Amino acid sequence: MRKMVTAALVLALLIATGAATGCAIVPKNRRQYLSDPTMQASESPLEDRVRRKLHTAREGAAGGDGEPAGGGCGCSN
Repeated sequence: MRKMVTAALVLALLIATGAATGCAIVPKNRRQYLSDPTMQASESPLEDRVRRKLHTAREGAAGGDGEPAGGGCGCSN
């Protein structure tokens, strides 16, 4: 029983350590390097643009992606 408790504590410690190392505060002057094209999740810039347009047309909100607000119909772009 004692071995199981020790193993559970070690496992919890490993999970907590892994979760804590996954987050980092990036200074504003270094964020430009994160927007490098090699850091993008998708390989197709055209597909990304289509998804952004669809998202902004459906949401109809401003400020989410830095673009000015448009209409909800998607006909403003």
